[in-house]
Amino acid sequence: MEPVAAILPYLAKKVCPPHAVGEHQLAPFHVERVVGLYENRRSGDCGPLAIKFLEMHATGNDSPTMACLTDDLVDIFRKQYAMEIYKDWAVPLYL
Repeated sequence: MEPVAAILPYLAKKVCPPHAVGEHQLAPFHVERVVGLYENRRSGDCGPLAIKFLEMHATGNDSPTMACLTDDLVDIFRKQYAMEIYKDWAVPLYL
């Protein structure tokens, strides 16, 4: 996140009116990770995690949290989504 935090002020200066940027000018944004949440450290998991978070919202969970997730659960999500995609997209091609 550090490179993104450093780039954001330049992006804001480029696309926002000067009064919106204010005094901060080109100082990097401060980023702090929320303690206790699942941290995605593996490549390729951001899609399944985003889908799971959307599912939690869509099913009416008022305060969805990713705190209880583990790498093992994310592996299960990935397999589940792969099977659903295969069932919905590949199987009909053979029917």
